[in-house]
Amino acid sequence: MNTLYRFSTRLQKFAATAAVVGAMAPLSASALALDTTFLQANSVFALSENAFDLMAAAKTSMTFAGNASLGSGTKASDGSLIPTFNLPVTKVDVSLGLPLFGGQLITPNSGNATGSALLISRGSNTVTLANFVIDYDSSLVMADITANGKTTKNTSLYSFNATKLDVGLAGLALNMHQQLSNLTFTSSAAASFSSGLKLPGSFQTLISTLDFGTITIDINTGLRHAISDKPFVASSVPEAPSMAAMVLGLVGIAAVSRRKAAQG
Repeated sequence: MNTLYRFSTRLQKFAATAAVVGAMAPLSASALALDTTFLQANSVFALSENAFDLMAAAKTSMTFAGNASLGSGTKASDGSLIPTFNLPVTKVDVSLGLPLFGGQLITPNSGNATGSALLISRGSNTVTLANFVIDYDSSLVMADITANGKTTKNTSLYSFNATKLDVGLAGLALNMHQQLSNLTFTSSAAASFSSGLKLPGSFQTLISTLDFGTITIDINTGLRHAISDKPFVASSVPEAPSMAAMVLGLVGIAAVSRRKAAQG
């Protein structure tokens, strides 16, 4: 009798466990795409000090277009300001997992900053990076790259290391903080960048291994005025450099000149 009771109890526990697993199993393969155009969802691209110095030495300037904007900047070692850029997050794709069995409840698959663009200019030459996608599966930042008058869509731009992930769901609202570090050009992006800006050979070698900085992503349940997620088209960029681009380029070169003078 006791043996039969124990068997029956174990069978009931097994059935209960199986029911929970069965109920949660669809979540293990479930992907959830979230529109974040109306949420406080932003990513900040921050140039590293080395990248800032190299770009200034190569006499390049960087500015923004589309729905991107100028950020608050970061402090260099000498106290000068390095520019940062806001790239609004327009969509996030996540997978829902099984934390009961050692998995992670929410895993980011990708994030889009559609409509954002960065323009890098050197003299009359411009390279445009637009419509960014963070692909967590491949650890790549993808973008539409326009160089030498030709646009290559959704191509690899940077490899990255993902750190400091803090993510959760409140209903269907996503809360997420993530930092991507060690942004390094892929070989194809380095070639497009060098060719499009007509960089000297010495700079081409340097940019292929340079850590360009970080991308910090912050998403919460707060609302904002809806951001346009219309893809940015490079042909919409005016030929003449904007005042913002000229000022930003001059500020960058002046800051680096001050730093080098102080070191000398």
